[in-house]
Amino acid sequence: MTRDEMIEAIAEVIDTEATLTPETPLESLEEYDSVAVLSLMSWFDELGISVAPKDFEGLKTVADLLALAEG
Repeated sequence: MTRDEMIEAIAEVIDTEATLTPETPLESLEEYDSVAVLSLMSWFDELGISVAPKDFEGLKTVADLLALAEG
């Protein structure tokens, strides 16, 4: 999956219509909340990536989510 495909998938998983870039601050996304984190955890699990809720603490941007996905 390319980086652009990952960004598109993240937008779909958190159910936002905002145009995401790696620089997009997560706090600017109204949809990025605890439910979004749970959805992302489930999606990462489907991709075979093991994450825990604490892994999301301190994430600031979409690039941080991409880095988490890349391990």
